[in-house]
Amino acid sequence: MATQARLAEGAEGVRRILRTVFMSEQIPIRNVAQEVGLPVPVVAAVRGELEKRGILTRKGGVSLTGKGLSVVQSELGLSCRKRFARPGVPPIPVVLKEVCKRLANIAERRPKVDVKLDQSHATPETVLRRAMYLYEHDALEGRNLLVLGDDDLTSVAVGLLAQHLEIVLGQVVVLECDGRLVDFLSVIGEREGLPITVIARDLREDMPADLCGQMDVFFTDPPYTLPGLSLFVSRGASALVPEVGKQGFVSFGRRSPDETARAIGLLIEMGFAPVEIIPDFNEYVGAQVLGGVSQMIRLISTGKPQPLVTGKYHGALYTADLKRRRQGDRASH
Repeated sequence: MATQARLAEGAEGVRRILRTVFMSEQIPIRNVAQEVGLPVPVVAAVRGELEKRGILTRKGGVSLTGKGLSVVQSELGLSCRKRFARPGVPPIPVVLKEVCKRLANIAERRPKVDVKLDQSHATPETVLRRAMYLYEHDALEGRNLLVLGDDDLTSVAVGLLAQHLEIVLGQVVVLECDGRLVDFLSVIGEREGLPITVIARDLREDMPADLCGQMDVFFTDPPYTLPGLSLFVSRGASALVPEVGKQGFVSFGRRSPDETARAIGLLIEMGFAPVEIIPDFNEYVGAQVLGGVSQMIRLISTGKPQPLVTGKYHGALYTADLKRRRQGDRASH
């Protein structure tokens, strides 16, 4: 079945999908994708193969047939449906509910997503969680923070949280290529009294020279491609003070084991130690391909960061770019 569905995770991926359905009895396919960390279209392809074999049905979402229940019990050895809470994603505390409400009101007025730029808005709760997470890891107070792309309004959440906690931030600099967001963030920063500097910058261009080696922390939710991850983290690496212990925070969708290994390899090659990965930390409005969620990766620099991309970048970057390139390659053959 894994071969028929072209599942990079192999037979273990099929088992995880079956166990998730078994544990839930009836479950929407989007929730299956979230639990197993696979894109919805991939899970849908596996579901199709399992339906052909009479193991799954779409009654009430996704559920096991009588034959399917027999298979998971006899062939996979599953019997227990007891569940335990998973650690990782903190709730928004009551004392920050008003901050979250302010952020949600601001987010309602932001520009609509531009899918050509792989934009997908994180929920206000997610963005405030990011700010909390940065604060907990000493990445805000007195720190110079660089945000690489900010359609999620992470810089706004940081500013609002700093106001609530009555802490003093260092510089908060946003590099953003979408002119609509540059204008919006600038207006919001001024209106709300937030210490945000917004710079119009396409990250395919080189880093501004006056930012190189000046920042303590970077945050990015890059395009959902490995070239996008490599480019955006490279720009963050160029901006960090060149010493041990500086931090990077990367929100990135979970991938196949092979692509995950390549992604982590890229981060290590740039001189970062991934010290924490929290699955499903980020929740997005829409983002059906990602199952609506992505992980948070916290990085620590091991010395002077070594960006893999310097100077201008001329390659494919966004999901649509890579699709066009693959289609062109197939046509040429």
